[in-house]
Amino acid sequence: MYHAKLAAGDAAPAGHRAPAVRMRATAVLMATAVLTVAAAGCSSDEPSFTPAPPGTRAKPTIEPDPLPPLGQFVRQPDGTEVSTVSADYLFDIGSDQLRPEAAAALEQIVPAIREHAGTVEVIGYTDGVGAADYNQSLSERRARAVVAILVADGIPESILEVVGKGEEGAEDDVADYTRRKVEIVLK
Repeated sequence: MYHAKLAAGDAAPAGHRAPAVRMRATAVLMATAVLTVAAAGCSSDEPSFTPAPPGTRAKPTIEPDPLPPLGQFVRQPDGTEVSTVSADYLFDIGSDQLRPEAAAALEQIVPAIREHAGTVEVIGYTDGVGAADYNQSLSERRARAVVAILVADGIPESILEVVGKGEEGAEDDVADYTRRKVEIVLK
């Protein structure tokens, strides 16, 4: 440890150093350390610092979320089984035309429907945005589009019922994605 010597006229209590002397000593030590480190890093026989070249990285690709699996039905307390999927996955906004990937996803539930002995309801819902009459019609058209896929996959049309619930249960003028759905109910 560095100890400063006091001048002849300065008197300090035994075991204590004057604060000003202590501060000057600390400053001198720090300055010496900085100069030593700086001198070591700047020797003339070492190459100068060269920054790294700018990085290049590929832009990320963004893919749409996959459709949720439709292979399972949930048993309700009344004994019916229900499979629900967001209409936003099946259709574009305001459309009743199934997306191509939606038809492939709906084919996953065909085996469960074939094994079912009763009737099958396909129920369309909308949120509360827009006119109630339009939403009622849209929910029915969407349910019919799902039925058309099921019939194309060999499900008898005689066991399929189309039900449009429109904005039933939805709040007026609220864009609630949980209300935009299609349910397939095995009765």
